[in-house]
Amino acid sequence: MDEEKISEEERFATTTSYHGWAHIYDGNNGRMTKIIWMILVILATAACISQCIIIIYNASKLPTRMVIRKQLMNTSIFPSVTLCNTNDYDRSALPAADLYHQSALVKAIYGSGDPNKTNAAINYFDKKFGGNFQFENLTRVAGHKLSNMLLSCTWMEQPCYATDFVNIITDGGSCFTFNPGTGNLSLKNQTVSGNSNGLRLILNVEQYKYYSGIFALEQPDAGIRFTTHYYKQTPNFISKSYYAPTGFHTYVPITLQHDKRLKKPWGQCGEEILVYNSFYSRDACLSEYAGRLASYICNCTFEPQIASNPCNGTQFLTCITPLASKFRQDLSQNLSICPIACETYSYPTEISQSALAALAFASSLDPLINVSGIIANAKANNWIAPNQSYFAADFIRDNIVYLDIYYSDLHLTQTLQEEDTGFSKIISELGGQLGICIGASALTICEIVQYLIKKCFASNKKSKSDKSSTNTISLGHDKKPFETTTVTNIDL
Repeated sequence: MDEEKISEEERFATTTSYHGWAHIYDGNNGRMTKIIWMILVILATAACISQCIIIIYNASKLPTRMVIRKQLMNTSIFPSVTLCNTNDYDRSALPAADLYHQSALVKAIYGSGDPNKTNAAINYFDKKFGGNFQFENLTRVAGHKLSNMLLSCTWMEQPCYATDFVNIITDGGSCFTFNPGTGNLSLKNQTVSGNSNGLRLILNVEQYKYYSGIFALEQPDAGIRFTTHYYKQTPNFISKSYYAPTGFHTYVPITLQHDKRLKKPWGQCGEEILVYNSFYSRDACLSEYAGRLASYICNCTFEPQIASNPCNGTQFLTCITPLASKFRQDLSQNLSICPIACETYSYPTEISQSALAALAFASSLDPLINVSGIIANAKANNWIAPNQSYFAADFIRDNIVYLDIYYSDLHLTQTLQEEDTGFSKIISELGGQLGICIGASALTICEIVQYLIKKCFASNKKSKSDKSSTNTISLGHDKKPFETTTVTNIDL
């Protein structure tokens, strides 16, 4: 049996494509040479097995890779541009009492209000508007009007107007969006790069009409707050806004960035069905989810399509808005509720600025908007001290924003998250390790399996043979006395 065993192993060693085994059983090799080859085969096999385990383990972690592609384009959809005055309220738009009480409500929303003034403001507006009081509508009425702020607008060197913007209420107050892609306003495409071929705005922020009772210390800026965003997304002024100060020409070159991510189990992105937004974004999801949580706690709903128990103006101001702001901050750290969007569009930018040549610019601006008349009217209303020396150059320094937003070049940068492993890649990596370590292939695995099967059958055959021999010997010893007795009986 030992000779058969050795013969089977020698047969495998001399016929297999598993490198190294033939040298172990080669009769021409000495004992030391065979030992060396045995050690080499064991080490190579151990290295191969360890590397294969590492490959399988890494594949089980579902790795991904980021692929960056750049594509030149002849035309590119221009982003939506939403801009707001840094001071939310025009003191000439509402009576002084309305502005006073509204400032108390605004401070209450942001957690810095006086409770007595807040209650007085609520009572004031309840009495004035009854159950029809809507803070959003009051903000829209009290905000600066684009028709007053917009001095000049050009798009691709062609004139544009206030009617090319839509008024929306955002975290930044009453704001205006250019290229919203809604209604009769078709999407605009920039076909030539450069600042003169994008959106160029000259704006009067009306600093002389700023109401100092709102955000006197919290937001002392004078200028335009703006953001660029994909036309299907809502603007985010909390973390993605920029500022254009008065008295400066602000250049905003942008490029188009398109990111695509993988869903689970490969990635972390996902999408939730939103009520107010057809296009999923994490900002929109956070706002909606925070609003629903606040509605649950405040025992009313701010959703207009739900008729039962709607929030009145007081509930919206004192409960919904503060809680929604808090919940939004808390939820922003939880990816399971509002996951990162699988597809996003962004517009990276590097802003640069230069001071306006106020003295030279004044001669061109005065005929355009009658600067002298505006200054005289502001002094008549005590918005500017009547005895203050105030000239056109001062007006430009304090009120004029020159803003250019444009594609610096027409190319698309795509960042794609892709699977970094797969069946074919795993097989090729395993095959590489098998080949480089032991010179094996898929057929070598078949040879090993065949050898093990033969060994198994040979072992079973030996076991049955040994058992049969043992039974025969035992039976012979039992029958011998009986046979002797039988023969003796016959002789008698």
